[in-house]
Amino acid sequence: MTQSYLHRDCPICQSKTKSVNEVSSLQRAEDLSYESLIPYWNGFFKEKIFFSYARCEECALLFAPIFYDLDQLGALYEQMSPNMDLVPMAALVKTQRGYFEELKKFSTLKNGYIEIGPDIGIFTENCSREGEFNNYWLCEPNREVAGALAKSVGHNQFTIIEDMFGFSQIPDHSAGAAVMIQVLDHLLDPIATLTELRAKLMPDAKLLIVTHNEKSLLRKIVGWRWPAFCLQHPQIYNPNSITKLLEKSGYKVTSIEKTRNYFEFSFLLKHLLWAFGIKVKSVPSIFNFTIGLKLGNIVTIATPR
Repeated sequence: MTQSYLHRDCPICQSKTKSVNEVSSLQRAEDLSYESLIPYWNGFFKEKIFFSYARCEECALLFAPIFYDLDQLGALYEQMSPNMDLVPMAALVKTQRGYFEELKKFSTLKNGYIEIGPDIGIFTENCSREGEFNNYWLCEPNREVAGALAKSVGHNQFTIIEDMFGFSQIPDHSAGAAVMIQVLDHLLDPIATLTELRAKLMPDAKLLIVTHNEKSLLRKIVGWRWPAFCLQHPQIYNPNSITKLLEKSGYKVTSIEKTRNYFEFSFLLKHLLWAFGIKVKSVPSIFNFTIGLKLGNIVTIATPR
């Protein structure tokens, strides 16, 4: 029996045509109550439960036709602990540096700068150190990271906006670059967010987006146990579907590349073992070394049309 969740049309094309179910967990989230799902919201290493994903017959986006509503999501995110705490800071810094190098290829790193969900400002610090941005608008609702985020911009002018999508505080046509790292997978209405953001960008601005890639080799290997299939993601993109999303939102895609992400090998090994049903609590310390792999993410660069 389906619980009182949100029933969604495709968030890209709003198609009401029947979508084809493609991937489900053994215990489907849509068959359980909201309260019973709360323990599965946080953390990687638990029983795998998520809302079933279907393939839109019109635009081929992989999305969850049944998902949490906005109120339910708000309550869940309020009590969410950061999963990336499991990844050493040195690995995070290397990963985000790679994203920044991709932005540098296309952006002049001038005028205003917008970042949605910057957390403690690892990516932001690269922009502050090497860019020439005259103002930083940082949309970050977590007050606990405000001090670290402010430090990441150095002596540059900045505004921390506690509403994740508080674009009304940003002047129109003022930003030369905008960044969304692992944000777009979480949005119920990505077109609305991208369209509102576009109004804040200069005509030649560059938008950098990092998302999971559901066409990745890792997803093919581990199937429904792929870590990106989780309760936090109402849809997951691939190069074709994110291109369609951005075009529908008024952007032109300039580049799409696989990203290199850095992790402790022990963390990856534990993920892999869990994906195949081997539920180990820890792995030997001999595997505690950092490795960079192009596993399952893509970085997209786009510009307003």
